[in-house]
Amino acid sequence: MSIGTVNIAYGWFFMVVGIVMGGFMGMYAFDGPLKAPRGHEGYAALPRRLIRLAHIAFIALPMISILYGSHIDAAHLSDSLKRFGSYAMIVGMIGVPTLLIGASFYNPIKYLEVIPVSAVLAALILIAWGYAT
Repeated sequence: MSIGTVNIAYGWFFMVVGIVMGGFMGMYAFDGPLKAPRGHEGYAALPRRLIRLAHIAFIALPMISILYGSHIDAAHLSDSLKRFGSYAMIVGMIGVPTLLIGASFYNPIKYLEVIPVSAVLAALILIAWGYAT
């Protein structure tokens, strides 16, 4: 099994999570049948904007992970660096939207975003370096 396979599998799974999340958000957005969570009532409210950003992150980051998984095995890197990059991409793909959701309910959680964002950055730097060398 290739190193990138796990990125592809997790990517597809979390893209489904993003679609389901969007469907749930649609149940309370625009006067839907459910009541919006506390603090999420106003369209421009920060908690609601964080949830929308999490929804987009649950779609975009899995797409990047799928692309990453499709290319990491061909990068000119050691297997240990490939694995590190693969796992870092997964940490970021899951961590960014999860912490955004958390921050929508308890705002100081947003300061933890630096961890998964740094993981994605490290993964992307590694694969770029692996193809540039």
